[in-house]
Amino acid sequence: MGLFRRVARGVRPKRPAAGGSTVHDASGKRYRVVPVDEAEAAQFADPPRKWARVGAMAGSWAVVLALGAWVAPGFAAGGSDEEGDSRDEPASTANNAAWRYLRYGSNEDADRAEASLCDDASPELTPADLDTIRQAYADELGGITRVDLETGDPVQSSDGIMVAGTVSYIYQGTQRHEDFVVTVQENDGSFCVSNATQPDDEADQPSASEGTESAVDPKTVAADFLRAVVVERNPQAAIAMQCDSYSGITAQDLDAAIADWTATNGATTGYLNSLDSAEGPMVFEAEIKLDGDLKIETFAFQLAVQGDCVESLEGGDGLVKA
Repeated sequence: MGLFRRVARGVRPKRPAAGGSTVHDASGKRYRVVPVDEAEAAQFADPPRKWARVGAMAGSWAVVLALGAWVAPGFAAGGSDEEGDSRDEPASTANNAAWRYLRYGSNEDADRAEASLCDDASPELTPADLDTIRQAYADELGGITRVDLETGDPVQSSDGIMVAGTVSYIYQGTQRHEDFVVTVQENDGSFCVSNATQPDDEADQPSASEGTESAVDPKTVAADFLRAVVVERNPQAAIAMQCDSYSGITAQDLDAAIADWTATNGATTGYLNSLDSAEGPMVFEAEIKLDGDLKIETFAFQLAVQGDCVESLEGGDGLVKA
């Protein structure tokens, strides 16, 4: 058997108690309260505040924020004052000059119409006259919701560059039209209006000495026929232009087809897009456009004219029921 040696172990000495006292809370937990070492607290304390400097920094930030609030809207607005309005730039073509004069003068923008005139111009039709014509149609139609304008090809003449234009005064589905002739002058690549007139309808009428026969433009007859139905929605006026031997789609048929299309596609404005000679001088290919709230469509027709009346109307696929 091995020998066992009893070793006497001494009792571990207690650690010396740290400074402070022990307290107990209501639940019995013990807490020791240690006094603050004043020298150590002073060594790691926050640096002293320089209140004058703090006030200066706060004032600087206030100025920066105020400047930001003042400058930012300028950046947000974008652009510069030097860009200007393109409508106020000089016209670059004869058609553009004529378009501006008729458009602005007929659309309650007399200042821009005046700006389109040459410096020494005294037009027969002034911007005020164009506005008077517009107002007359506004009274007749019950208002004007839109003004459209078409111009023809410029023609050189002894007086300048002549540009024909047609202004359409539109209220809902009804339109009225006025024809004008604008004379334009060119100077170093810029164009201005020197005169504006309306065609003299009486000049086209034959005098008593010329007899009852007169040259009738078949294209005008065809255009008036389609405009009466498609643009003005006045089929009765178109019926008066039909020859006794008329055949094909009648003015009533076309008007009824447009009414059906309008019922499906909402309020509609009709346009005569084009009218071109086809097989000989008395036959024409025409295209109309219907612009509704829900859809825009074009339809092709063929008209034959005899003398001063329309002999037939065909086509209208997709619009007129066969």
